[in-house]
Amino acid sequence: MGRAMLIICAGMLVALGIVAMGTSSQGKLLTKKTVEYAQKTQALNAAHTAIQIVTQEINEKGIENMDQQYVDDRNSSNTWTPSTINGADIVLSIEFLNSDWETNPYFEEDKVRVISQATLDNKYEADVKSVYVVAPFSNLVPDFTGALQLPTGYGSLTVDGSAHEINGTDPNCSDSRPPIAVNNSATKDGLQSHDLNLDGDIAVDNQLDYEPTDELIARLENSSNATTVNSDYSENLGTAEDPGVFFIDGNVKLTGQQSEGYGIMVIKDSAHMDYEDQDGNTVSIRGNFEFNGLVIFENAKLFDGHGTPTINGSVLVGDTNPDDTNEIEVDIGGNISINYTCAGEKYAKMGAANTVKQNKYTRVVTSEETSLAKN
Repeated sequence: MGRAMLIICAGMLVALGIVAMGTSSQGKLLTKKTVEYAQKTQALNAAHTAIQIVTQEINEKGIENMDQQYVDDRNSSNTWTPSTINGADIVLSIEFLNSDWETNPYFEEDKVRVISQATLDNKYEADVKSVYVVAPFSNLVPDFTGALQLPTGYGSLTVDGSAHEINGTDPNCSDSRPPIAVNNSATKDGLQSHDLNLDGDIAVDNQLDYEPTDELIARLENSSNATTVNSDYSENLGTAEDPGVFFIDGNVKLTGQQSEGYGIMVIKDSAHMDYEDQDGNTVSIRGNFEFNGLVIFENAKLFDGHGTPTINGSVLVGDTNPDDTNEIEVDIGGNISINYTCAGEKYAKMGAANTVKQNKYTRVVTSEETSLAKN
């Protein structure tokens, strides 16, 4: 009996030893797999970060202002090693796909592929490829959804007479627009209770939002090519051949007998413009001016549409703070004429492109893979 017990105990110890050895091996293997996964993930993150760094730099500077060597020959693959990122060595290359940079017009889109390879500790390699759509900055100009756009609604509306016109039909365009576009039915119902002189029905566009315009304004305002007018101003306000971007801020008097302008005009809160005619008389700009493009009333508490100004393109009235309790007052009267025109939309895009002279890169697809480094 004693000998049998010894045999049984010895067998149990051997079995437990085998189990312990098996558990220890599995633990080591699990630890190795965990470390390997962490290092591969670290390499992937480094490769993605390299792409983010270079595309952000391109978006901010414009690729023509980059210092890296790969921009010298735009129609081939070029390699650039920016630095070590998160402990991984980076090799990055850029391929321009179907590019014709010499003849690329204002509004044509193109594509670029950014390839990032990260190697960590000479053991693990991560390859990330991202394709970006290259579009001119002018594509940030929101599509004109109506002659008058109210993406954030309004607080009150005053209509004085019926001589005003808000038209969404341009005989020179293949497509027309509604005279007024709003983003909810309540705003439409409120507008329809007034005697507005429109050439069509008010449209509700649930996707109409002020945020894209807010982003556009921020980028334009930070450009040294935009013009801020806050006092007497005698220069031109853009031409059909060279539209511009103009910020009207404060009490402004146009003293150069400007009768028209082209591009984008942003009217700041409480801004006011007067016009000095050829006889030296100062009259309200609202009675003596024509603008071709996009006129934005940014946070303006009063959209005053009296007099006889003509706006060919679109007027957008919006508030950057949707929680603002001081709602916009819309006052329309006199002989104001707001006309959607596709030419005005073109001038707005040209003005934006002239002001921010760089492309916009938007990612459309990304692929990634990891492997052991090739030594």
